[in-house]
Amino acid sequence: MKSRLIKGNVTTSGFIAIFISCFFAEGALGESDSLTPEFFLILPIWAIGVLLMWRFVSKEKLENTSYFKIILSNLLLWLTIPIGLMFAFQLI
Repeated sequence: MKSRLIKGNVTTSGFIAIFISCFFAEGALGESDSLTPEFFLILPIWAIGVLLMWRFVSKEKLENTSYFKIILSNLLLWLTIPIGLMFAFQLI
């Protein structure tokens, strides 16, 4: 159950990060003629969060890890998406 929770969260947040970065990179809703590649910065920052999650999972056995720690690490993974957006907006 715990590994399914982590794997599902990583894949779901990954798809959301890809969709958000592609949406913002294509431009606003009315501006389809410009491409801003700065928004693809979301993906490497999200990947750093995944690497930290992988380190957390490989460091401790999941059987001994509480659900609170797993949910907290999942929330920290989701926080990498807005952090990547903040960096991308600063580069524009």
